[in-house]
Amino acid sequence: MSYQKHAQQQYSRKRKRKTYTVYPYHKPRRIRPMLAETGTKEDLKRKDYWAQRKLDGTRTIIIKDGDRVEMRGRTWVNDYAPRFPEIVEEIRKLPVDSCVLDSELTFFKKGTDQDVFITALANPETKKGYVAKAMVFDVLYVEDYDLRDLPLEDRLDILKELIPEELKHVDLVRTVKRGKKAYFERISRKGGEGVIIKERKSPYREGERTEEWLKVKNWRSDEAVIVGYTVGKGARSKTFGSLILAQKDKDGKWRYVGKASGFTEEQMKQLLQKMRRLKTDKPPVKNAEKVDNVKAWVKPEIVVEIKYYERSKNGMFRFPDFLRIRTDKKPEECRLSE
Repeated sequence: MSYQKHAQQQYSRKRKRKTYTVYPYHKPRRIRPMLAETGTKEDLKRKDYWAQRKLDGTRTIIIKDGDRVEMRGRTWVNDYAPRFPEIVEEIRKLPVDSCVLDSELTFFKKGTDQDVFITALANPETKKGYVAKAMVFDVLYVEDYDLRDLPLEDRLDILKELIPEELKHVDLVRTVKRGKKAYFERISRKGGEGVIIKERKSPYREGERTEEWLKVKNWRSDEAVIVGYTVGKGARSKTFGSLILAQKDKDGKWRYVGKASGFTEEQMKQLLQKMRRLKTDKPPVKNAEKVDNVKAWVKPEIVVEIKYYERSKNGMFRFPDFLRIRTDKKPEECRLSE
């Protein structure tokens, strides 16, 4: 296979420097995925960048060791493999004994290409009417070969050999080399999230956030921590109105950055259950006087992703809407850009 040809020269060079590593498949070490910086539509003009659709799923590292398969989330706490036997069965069919893949565990409406965010830990009732797929976009290791230093274009060539086209629950994320702007606009018209553009010569920089990968979104989004909720009106009088959000400022203090709504009834019940366990009498934010209509403060432990129109000069979100709970993010990662 081509991974042997692509990797052999680097393998020899690394062996001489004693930096060559073999992945410990039998006792998998934690892998921290490579991350993307935020880009703009202007970045779609970059010549040496290729585009891949940004899917609305759960980032998942797939480890194949013979017939044993693990599917680990970013925090490395959960192994999703037991929940998705259909994906595991197809990973076992790959034409190599062992490999490590980077993917997005994504749910699609049955019979369509429309991705819908559903947590990988969702119960069977929630997943009815959807098809789960491991959408693979990168490869880190194959057998005893460490491929992380290979350029992206070579790693993608290797992936084409690894992932058979006939699989139903494991698929390659399409890579667009030309016409990135038109591709982005087509995704946007369908209500998609956007694209990730990647420098074609870039290595896989494990655990790093770099401009070699840029996310260009159809809307702006960010993560924040819930620090309270407001009084609800009408049908929501017994629950709550909006989420009170905060991010850490440059001094490491929680600062109020806005209120978000836009959740479903099911999401509201889930959020309220979590928040009630974290209620506190002390406001977690240093600018608590700016928050009105407070029903309760909560300890800053729940991370959520929101989409918004823009931010004011003092960092407040304008027209924020709740997207999802982010169990793969830590509260301290929610920082205010100043």
